[in-house]
Parts: sequence; C-alpha cells; structure tokens
Amino acid sequence: MVLDTNIVVSVLIAEKGASAGIFEKILLGELINYTSKEIIEELREVFGRKEITKRTDSKARNFILENYLGNSIKILKKTEINLVEHESDNKFIETAVDAEADYIVTGDQHLLKLKEFNEIKIVKPKEFLDYLER
Repeated sequence: MVLDTNIVVSVLIAEKGASAGIFEKILLGELINYTSKEIIEELREVFGRKEITKRTDSKARNFILENYLGNSIKILKKTEINLVEHESDNKFIETAVDAEADYIVTGDQHLLKLKEFNEIKIVKPKEFLDYLER
C-alpha cells in the first residue's frame, strides 16, 4: 500500500476515522506502507506549512512523521509515469508500481478518478478499511 500525503495529514488532524485506523495498523505492523524520497519530501513540506503548524501540536507532528518514516519501506524511484492531471501526484503511482503495491490510499480526486492502474487499486481510506474487514 502507498499512502497519499493527504491521508497522513488527516491522521494528524483527525485522531479518529479511517485514516487514523490505517495508520494504527501500520504502527502495529499489520500493514506495510511503501514510500519514496519524493513522498517524504512532500510530507515534510506539508507538515511545515503555517496552516498545519498553527492547527497542530509539534509533538503530534513529530510523532506522526517519525512513525511514518520508521514504519514505511522506502523505495528507490525507477519508474517515470505522467498520468495524473496534477503532475505532483504521479509520485504515488510511481512508488506503488516500483513497490508492486496493491493499493494507493488517497483522498485526492485526481488519483481517485483513475480507480485503478496496472492492477493497483486507488481507493479512499474507508473503502480500504472495508476491504480489510472482509
């Protein structure tokens, strides 16, 4: 699985909900998350934005970031894909392809409208949790 940055930010802002449930499963070792240098750079940039730092506690930001990094497998980028309207979103597909992941979990409409790419399902957090419970 590859988590979109917006899912990790959701964990920070909303302690309950599907995104937090997925993150908890990563912390417990029940799910494997793949990431890349590009995703990590974006996550750090977003966590440093004024609107995020004003709304959240620095300890919470550090906890989420450290645990994201410590519980994710970092993939070296090999694949170049130019598929998504917002070019910056291609990194999630590239990482999923390189990791041979089954899912991209996102709230981003540009990715969600694809639904699937190379047998990688692109789903919302709630949909992903529903799948796990089957």
